[in-house]
Amino acid sequence: MEFNKSVSNPMLMGCIQLMKAEDTPEHRSMFVEELVKASFQAPAIIEPAPVQDAEGRLTIAPGSKVQFPMLATKDGKNFFMGFTDSVEYQKWAERDKNLPCFALRFDDYVNMLFRKDAQGNDCPALGIVLNPVGDNVVVPKEMVAGIMAARTGQLQQMVARKAAARKASEENGSEEAK
Repeated sequence: MEFNKSVSNPMLMGCIQLMKAEDTPEHRSMFVEELVKASFQAPAIIEPAPVQDAEGRLTIAPGSKVQFPMLATKDGKNFFMGFTDSVEYQKWAERDKNLPCFALRFDDYVNMLFRKDAQGNDCPALGIVLNPVGDNVVVPKEMVAGIMAARTGQLQQMVARKAAARKASEENGSEEAK
């Protein structure tokens, strides 16, 4: 998570356009692959507000409180926002508030979506909405959980393969020592 960093995601934007043109399993797979690699601009409410340093850069005071506002739908559903680039962010900022941003990765959103508050309550967000004033791509919490489960399964398979290769290598080494 980086403060005040702009992002650009041309590959993800291409995947979004492909998916909108033709929603196929292959296009969805490409979208997910780019989604987990991307960084997004996420507006933040920071208290106390950031101040400019001598070089004109915004800086956050140590101990500041940072909140990521959610977009509420007309029926009361809440979603975290992610913008694929500064152009998409400006579309929203012109309509709402021009807030400072953080560059968040997919895993940052995962942590926010599945965290519990101090009272043990689940996060009220139902997912992430990408470019809400533009493409308006909703990534539901269930899809995020599925992506994480698939990544965990892939990691477990990789660990198992490495362990098997190490064991085979050790067995070959002990046979050669005889």
